[in-house]
Amino acid sequence: MLAGHSIINGATRQGSNGTFTGVDPSTGAKLEPPYSSASLEDLEFAASLAEEAFEVYSRTPGRERARFLRHIADGLESIAAEVVERARQESGLPEPRLKGELARTMNQFRVFAQLIEEGSWVNARIDPALPERKPLPRADLRSVLRPLGPVAVFGASNFPLAFSVAGGDTASALAAGNPVIVKAHPAHPGTSELVGHVLSRRRVERGQLVDQLTCGLVDL
Repeated sequence: MLAGHSIINGATRQGSNGTFTGVDPSTGAKLEPPYSSASLEDLEFAASLAEEAFEVYSRTPGRERARFLRHIADGLESIAAEVVERARQESGLPEPRLKGELARTMNQFRVFAQLIEEGSWVNARIDPALPERKPLPRADLRSVLRPLGPVAVFGASNFPLAFSVAGGDTASALAAGNPVIVKAHPAHPGTSELVGHVLSRRRVERGQLVDQLTCGLVDL
C-alpha cells in the first residue's frame, strides 16, 4: 500500500514542503495517494545517513555487493506486475514497453553483480620501483579505482523504471560502492515508492543487510 511519503533510513517520512499527486496522462485524473514533498531538513538527514553508510559500504568486498545487487533484482522481479501497472497509470506508456524496461533494469543489476565479482573493474596497477633512477630513485607506484562517496540520482520523466529509483545510474553507483540518494521524478511517484521500498529492504553491513545504503527522496 502506497504511503505518499519519502523513504529515508528504511522508513517512510512525511515531508513538510507541500503536496502533489501523480496524474494519469490518458485521462487527466489525479492518482491516489497525494505525496508530501521532502524538505531541506529531510535532504540533510538523508545525506548524513548516506555519508555514514559510505564508511561501511565502500569497504564491502565485491562478492557482498554483488549479493546485494542480486537481492535488489530479485525484489524488483517479485513486484513486477504491481510496479508495471502503476507505471502504466502514471506514464501512459504501453504495458509491453514497461515490461521491457523493467527487465532491462533487473538485468543491469545482475550484470553489474557479475562485473564486481570478477574484479577487474578496479583497474589495479603497479608500476615497479626504479631504484637506479637518476637523480633520485623512485618507489613503486600503485593505483586502484575507489568509490567516491554518496551519489545523487535524478529520475527521468520518460523512463519511470530504467532511469529512476533503481535504474542504471543507481545500479552503477551501488556496484562501485557508493550509497545513493534518489530524487524521484514527480510524474511517477507511486512507481518510485514501490521500487524504493525494494531497495530500502535490501542493504549491506558487515555481511548483513541494513537500511542506510539507499535513501529515497520522492520530491524536493
